Amino acid sequence: MMSDNITALVKQHHGFYEVSPYYIAVEEKHGSFAGKIQKVQAGFDVDVYFMKIKDELGFPGTDPNYALGDILLQEIAEEVSSHTSGSCFLEVISFPEIIVFDSRQQYAAEGMFRIRISHRRGLDQPAGEPEEHALAEVENQLRGRGVARR
Repeated sequence: MMSDNITALVKQHHGFYEVSPYYIAVEEKHGSFAGKIQKVQAGFDVDVYFMKIKDELGFPGTDPNYALGDILLQEIAEEVSSHTSGSCFLEVISFPEIIVFDSRQQYAAEGMFRIRISHRRGLDQPAGEPEEHALAEVENQLRGRGVARR
């Protein structure tokens, strides 16, 4: 029953996602006051958007469908996490008080979530095969629920 509601939600709100690298800044201190900053790709951000279908311009978090979107992404993150190594982890970040305007869709208002895929191997360690595998699984799960990649 919940699965049917989520499938209808994705279709109704034209869900889509984008993938970008997740970087962290690490300061290298070599005995000087001015340490060098190194940028390390620690994983991936999967940003998921759902178009608001009501003409009202309220924050997404006030829409009950936003909660369903959060449930969908939490389920995906839990499912993928159960198949990853101990150092790889997924986190769902919601933005209930942010409205994104999509210039590609006549500035339609959209709600946004983020699935962050990262690791716990140390700040100076780059993302590797476990994070790439988790990204592939997240994308398969999203596509399987009707959320298209843009």
